Amino acid sequence: MALMRCPECAKEVSSHAPACPACGYPLQARVAPPPADAPHALQSPHLWGRVAMVLGAWLITPWIARLIVALAVCVLAYFMFTGR
Repeated sequence: MALMRCPECAKEVSSHAPACPACGYPLQARVAPPPADAPHALQSPHLWGRVAMVLGAWLITPWIARLIVALAVCVLAYFMFTGR
């Protein structure tokens, strides 16, 4: 690990430091290069899992809501007709 001088404040900084600890001047631009063999968006393994989750929630959620309402109506009807 070599030391170099910060161009902003002239303090000694590690050559591996992304920024000067004294003044915050960026020493290295850490830009990741784009991957050479980036997969197509539809080939992402996470995409199909999210699609399945959204589709399942879209199909199941109305049934759960209807079931809860039906149970509430049954309980209400029970108490109304039994006189409790």
